[in-house]
Amino acid sequence: METKLKNIAEIYTGFTQRPPNPDKSVNTFDLKTIQIKDLIKDQVTITNDQLSEIEWAYDSKPQFLKHNSLIVVARGEPNAYIFKGNIQDQVAVSNQFIVVNLNTDILKPEYLAWYFNHSQAMRSYFEMNSRGSMLMMLSISILKEASIIIPSLDQQHEIHGLLNESMKDKTIVAYTQRLMKLRAEYNQAKCEQILLQAQTVQ
Repeated sequence: METKLKNIAEIYTGFTQRPPNPDKSVNTFDLKTIQIKDLIKDQVTITNDQLSEIEWAYDSKPQFLKHNSLIVVARGEPNAYIFKGNIQDQVAVSNQFIVVNLNTDILKPEYLAWYFNHSQAMRSYFEMNSRGSMLMMLSISILKEASIIIPSLDQQHEIHGLLNESMKDKTIVAYTQRLMKLRAEYNQAKCEQILLQAQTVQ
């Protein structure tokens, strides 16, 4: 099955930060947000330590992320991330992101995040339709028109399982590389110590 993203999701852009209007009296309150600089490319799920607090001082009410909301980077490489909190956490994102809230049960957010981030079809679509030569710019209209291939739930689960295995392999490789670096540094320091000892022997 294949359909446009706009047929299976609510899609909107994050808020635009503007200076508060001094002529208007507004109720200020604290909320949380997510900044691109705090996100890691290979991650999928947003963690609590990646949330920042800001003060909302506008007369409009922000749209808060829901459980399993996907946020897609609109300025830069268009990676997708999943918010696992809920609306009571009061997390809103700026217009650096496009928010996707699925309205169907036939598609898992983990699969859609993988589809955005790794499928060849979607990466090619982003490259052909994003504006800007130095910094990619993804518009909400382009994302709405994206064609989404929807496998069965079992197939989506299989893809998610394969992705988890790949992530585990990357973690093992990164740990091994760190261990090798530490071993090389230790061996170098040991060699220098031996030379020092040899130099002091009369």
